[in-house]
Amino acid sequence: MIISPLHRFVFVHVPKCAGTSVRTQIAACDPDHIAMALPGPHPELGRIDYGHVPLSQLRQYFPENYAYLHDLSSFAILRDPLSRFGSSLRQTLWRYERTPMTLIDPETLRARTLEIMDDLVAEIDAPSARMIFFARQSSFVFDGPDRMVDHLVPIEHVGAFIAYLSQKTGTPMDADRRSNQNVDLRAKWMGPLAFRVNGFLRKRLPQGLHTRIKDAALGVLATRTSAAESSGVLDMPEVHAFVDEYYADDVALYRQARAEAPELLSRFADGSLPLGKA
Repeated sequence: MIISPLHRFVFVHVPKCAGTSVRTQIAACDPDHIAMALPGPHPELGRIDYGHVPLSQLRQYFPENYAYLHDLSSFAILRDPLSRFGSSLRQTLWRYERTPMTLIDPETLRARTLEIMDDLVAEIDAPSARMIFFARQSSFVFDGPDRMVDHLVPIEHVGAFIAYLSQKTGTPMDADRRSNQNVDLRAKWMGPLAFRVNGFLRKRLPQGLHTRIKDAALGVLATRTSAAESSGVLDMPEVHAFVDEYYADDVALYRQARAEAPELLSRFADGSLPLGKA
């Protein structure tokens, strides 16, 4: 989550919905912004991912930050739940098992996917830090029956959203920049080396330079399909049934966001959407 009192808006970072691409840029528009970002310990909740706090937890444990949702304009990016599940699986396997999805043989990946889904059933309503990438998108938009986020941006319109914020805040931003991408390398054997080199460069180069180098390399090394698509995970009937059962509200919410998108995009383009609330 990024809160900008200066420009009077809140960006709610829904896991695996291009939030990193947005957050890393909009943080620069307000030197006094309030950021909730990295995993860490919490005195009551234990270890949590501060970048992805569902709104019910935000209200209970971070009331000062929650209050900004009442006072400032708020935005969140949403994604097709099936596609997002595949991205969440890839990220979980990489972050917690240090295993690139594209390097796992199909049968092992299928078995591990089924195991993760079994584990997820027990905590889908209150995911642990390890499972937070699978949290329902609706839990970052609604607090109980109350919708708290004003504007929902379908992931395919992230560029228009970034361009709008750039214009409104007077801050140069790159509408085409993408971070933390779910990619499939053309040559699978290059995976371990590519991940190590990327990690080395990310720690040592300025963020903008690292992003440009990474994007150029991916243009050559990666296919146009995501790792989850190429792996076959999204073709599994069990995954489709799981998403239909446990993410039905997200399916409806994403459909609503797409239906509302033309009006929102028009207001982005002409600058008629104000930041802040009356």
